[in-house]
Amino acid sequence: MLRKLITKAVIKRELPANPFDGEMLPLERLRLFKWMQVHRPRVVLEVGAGVGGSTFYLSEALKQYGGKLYTCDPMRKPPQDFLDRFAGTLDFRSLKSVELIDELIAQNIVPDMLFFDGPEIPELALEDLQRLEPVIPHGCLFAMHDWELIGGRNKKIISIKSEQVRPYIEQSSDWEPLEVLSGHQKNVWWTKGRWDSVGLCLYRYQGNAARATVAA
Repeated sequence: MLRKLITKAVIKRELPANPFDGEMLPLERLRLFKWMQVHRPRVVLEVGAGVGGSTFYLSEALKQYGGKLYTCDPMRKPPQDFLDRFAGTLDFRSLKSVELIDELIAQNIVPDMLFFDGPEIPELALEDLQRLEPVIPHGCLFAMHDWELIGGRNKKIISIKSEQVRPYIEQSSDWEPLEVLSGHQKNVWWTKGRWDSVGLCLYRYQGNAARATVAA
């Protein structure tokens, strides 16, 4: 009961109220929002808008300092009042991720943060990332929900979406881990329940260093 009350108090104090549905756990929402406030990316590409859970916190943070979010989902769409709330900040398109990525590349729109929370198709996340790596800048951030793989103590972890992209990133010298929430142990003492995440990661891209040096 005490942890439940503390969780509610912390979230209420640290996060803007979200009137829209979402699937992320309270700690995951808090971490994502704080990462945005700390790193202040200017252009964010989100794969998997759904009904707008993570999209809300990305948009809310970007709105504070004039950033832009490009997001897509071919099957679901945030409600119209959601889209109206973030007009000028949020660019939602009813497209597959590869279609949006190709459109952004063609328009020379280069994200400096990626957030993946797409469908349960493991190869899709990897294909999207590899499509983006040649164009994203040195220092680009990458975050993904459902980062934990199936197996282990937390039987609530059922997503397979990170099966290919996670080992790819973990074994790559081009990606530096900044923070990873575990799905098999509590990440902070004050959250309610036995588990407070199904896995959430934040990495920074170390590739394209030569291009970054030239640009500087």
